[in-house]
Amino acid sequence: MATLFSLRMVVSAAALLAVGSVAYAQNAPTPAAAPAAAAAAPAASGDAAASNNPWNKICGQDAKNKKQICLTVRELRTDSGQFLASAGVREVDGESRRILLVQTPVGMLIQPGIRVQVDQNNQVPGKFTICMPNACFAEIPIADDFIAAMKKGKALIVTAQNQQAKALNFPLELTGFTTAYAGPAIDTAALQRQHDALAAEVQRKAKEAQQKLLDAQNAASSAATPSQ
Repeated sequence: MATLFSLRMVVSAAALLAVGSVAYAQNAPTPAAAPAAAAAAPAASGDAAASNNPWNKICGQDAKNKKQICLTVRELRTDSGQFLASAGVREVDGESRRILLVQTPVGMLIQPGIRVQVDQNNQVPGKFTICMPNACFAEIPIADDFIAAMKKGKALIVTAQNQQAKALNFPLELTGFTTAYAGPAIDTAALQRQHDALAAEVQRKAKEAQQKLLDAQNAASSAATPSQ
């Protein structure tokens, strides 16, 4: 699975940071400026930390109440870069309430909602709040014990049902969650570099697939041509 964090997810995360209910996109927060100490740190070390951890922490300020909102999130993607799912813990400074925000592909059954669990622990149900053209969103209130389980666990498993009422599991590995959750917000410049790297990798794989198809077609054409 690709571990690079795409710019599209940053846009989604920025909207999710401001979610109170289904109107999550109305008040996207202003991205927080990187601390001066972080800006002075060597770029290489920052890039390494960002690219090696699939979990990313994004923070911003709510435009209305001026409180800082943070989302510790990761995506699940195919090797070709296709988005499958994402999950993130949303926290507001000064508030004890935390929300697990989940994003799934469109085409899932809305009424059954979703279920999440850490490893083999009990499933926690959640309801979809809104569906957009490219994804559906759900939010689940979580307590300290769920955060503790994520810190110790191996995988966060998101389960939804497709149109045939078949359960689909989207496992997100929890390696790196504790580090991201307890650490500083990611540098947006490093995030942009991750997006550029992901885009380049997806383009490279697309070209490889296209070349393999052309080679196969040429080989088939040569085999079908009678020898003189």
